[in-house]
Amino acid sequence: MSDYLHVILWFILIQGLGLISIPLAGALGNRLADGGYSASRTLGIVLVTYLSWIFSYIWSFKVSTVIIAILVLCLISINLYRKQRILPNRNVVLLNEFVFTAGFFFFLLVRMYLPEIHGHEKFMDFAFLNTVIRTSSFPPPDPWFAGGTLDFYYYLGYLSVGVPGKLSAVEPSILFNLAIALTFALSLNLLFGIGYNLTRGNVKFGVITAAFGALLGNIQGLIGFVSIYILKNPVSMGYYWSSSRVIPYTINEFPYFSFIHGDLHAHMLAIPFQLLVLAFLLNIYFRRNGNSAFENAPAFLAFSISLGFLFPANAWDFPIYFGLMVSVIFAFYSGSVFNSSSTFYSRSAFYSGSGIRKKDISRAFSGFSRTLVLISTLSFLLYLPFYLSFHPQAAEGFGLLDPELRTGIDKFFILFGLFLYLIFSFLITHLSTHLDFKQKVRYFTLGFGIPALLSIEWGTPLLLVLLPLLGLSFISFLKDLSQRSSTGFVSLLAAAAAFITLMCEFIYLEDPCPGNYARMNTVFKFYMHAWIFLAIAASYSYYEIRSRYGVRTQEHAFFPEYPENAGNKAWTVLFLLLLISCTFFPVVGTLTRIQDMQAKPALDGMEYMKELDRGDYNAIKWMQENIEGTPVILEAASDQSSYSYTSRVSANTGLPTVLGWARHERFWGRDRAEVRTRIKDISSIYNTDSEEKAIELIEKYNISYVYIGELERDRYGGRLDKFEDETYFELVYLGSVKIYRIKNDF
Repeated sequence: MSDYLHVILWFILIQGLGLISIPLAGALGNRLADGGYSASRTLGIVLVTYLSWIFSYIWSFKVSTVIIAILVLCLISINLYRKQRILPNRNVVLLNEFVFTAGFFFFLLVRMYLPEIHGHEKFMDFAFLNTVIRTSSFPPPDPWFAGGTLDFYYYLGYLSVGVPGKLSAVEPSILFNLAIALTFALSLNLLFGIGYNLTRGNVKFGVITAAFGALLGNIQGLIGFVSIYILKNPVSMGYYWSSSRVIPYTINEFPYFSFIHGDLHAHMLAIPFQLLVLAFLLNIYFRRNGNSAFENAPAFLAFSISLGFLFPANAWDFPIYFGLMVSVIFAFYSGSVFNSSSTFYSRSAFYSGSGIRKKDISRAFSGFSRTLVLISTLSFLLYLPFYLSFHPQAAEGFGLLDPELRTGIDKFFILFGLFLYLIFSFLITHLSTHLDFKQKVRYFTLGFGIPALLSIEWGTPLLLVLLPLLGLSFISFLKDLSQRSSTGFVSLLAAAAAFITLMCEFIYLEDPCPGNYARMNTVFKFYMHAWIFLAIAASYSYYEIRSRYGVRTQEHAFFPEYPENAGNKAWTVLFLLLLISCTFFPVVGTLTRIQDMQAKPALDGMEYMKELDRGDYNAIKWMQENIEGTPVILEAASDQSSYSYTSRVSANTGLPTVLGWARHERFWGRDRAEVRTRIKDISSIYNTDSEEKAIELIEKYNISYVYIGELERDRYGGRLDKFEDETYFELVYLGSVKIYRIKNDF
């Protein structure tokens, strides 16, 4: 019952953060059909997280600091509401509340059948979450490298969960699963809002956008199903994994896979924060009057905080959304130039530039430069404490991709076939509306013939797809500059997706991944952006196609050249086949994942430990309840500890240990010799018969507690009696596990 009360308390708190953020969301989304309401919850989380983090440098990170942050946000919102007196429409509120609530409790139910915080990289994620909750200052300590700090990893995504978790006092092992359900619900709600706003209040296409972005899988779901369950042929890595490993030597996750997989990685936590920035960029794009891209100073400040939040939440996101921001700000000011020129709507005047006044260009350039500099500066300075302590060592620059490792068109189509089909269908018909048949053939030949030749010449198959997509999308975006309609915005998203995936065919960020796997993380991170952009663009493309060509008459046929709308029917059949193929993974993947897990329904992610090692479960629960702060603990370690049960104490408590998963620490840039030394020293403390040597090494790492469970006994043998010496050690927990506290007065 207490678990369910925690859920209710958590849900109420998140709703409260959304409620107090409505005025600010309204200022940032005043041109949107929903008035920014779909973004209010996520904005509230971002602002309270930011304020709590920045105030912690003054008062330390504690519950009172979070309360102060909420009160400050309340004061800002009340003041803004008194000036604007604007509240969202009742239907908008009800729609968004339904979408968010349904999404949250649906995925919470899924998590109840997949609750275990064990396996894959969940220990890593749980260690980060726990240490962020425990810390009193930032950057937080590295839970797997005592004496170090989390200065190599972006941690504000975990803090966005830790802040409401700290305030609601939810058990971290429950909070982990609540965080996944919340991230899904926020993403679903924001995608719904983006679709709703793009179509100026069309609920149906808001739902389609949410489904495309957060619920669908790729075509591999159908391929795997047919192979395994119909043809009885095995699939590499099995049904569940194959949809995220389509391109060889890479990871091709998409939102639903990330949610169902349940690793609380930074890239998954950041999805709603990306969509938040996207929603506010859409508002700027729709803003057709005024001299500034922002309504007022609070809106400008809140946007800068939201954009700046992306880097310390998941650094890979920031350059992508910064580039989008630049494009949208450019569209705003260039559009104002065209709109201020009375002869702009004459096509000849537009191409000749005869209707554009020099003073308008000068004013637009000045406004664009000023806005860009202010946003860039503020989004950096607001997070200066993070950057001053951020010292990433895993990335070493950029490398050029071996042509033999480039992506095949078939693999790319398996990933994005449905989206590409809809986007190309719309762009081609949209841009060729006033062309005759010969012109269409000529442009088609040029648009696809040149990329085909280049793809052969450069050994890059995807050029055949991505260059036409980039070209058509960019042309559509430029054509829309004067109007700044939804078509231009989704064209920009499609162009951005084409550019991102095209870059992944030539360069990659160098990290410790070896050989053929060199671009694994580059594709892993950037393809998530491509999925979101293409999903939104595809859902809007479907909306436009249905709106323009849904009437089944020869005059309005999608393919008017064919008799009796045969072209429309063929197009619809192929669309339905692609759509159905993308629904297999969410259904089959979820069911097989639950079946493979075979977990008892629970909210507590540590329940599995009761059967795996009840002694560890009881001891760790005791530590969670009785050890405050971040004292160093000693537990077993080994060179091959990554992805294993090793480091279970530090992961489940957030208390720093001498060394956690060794492979991960090396990957993050820790000195390899130091990692080896720590493994040797840990073994010496447990194995030595000399109390003096053990104490010397304990003092070296400032260890406060020694943990001896079944894993330590199996790994280090029976030389553990020295810890019974009460001169140096105090037994503070006794069961099948023993925990000793190091005395400070010997």
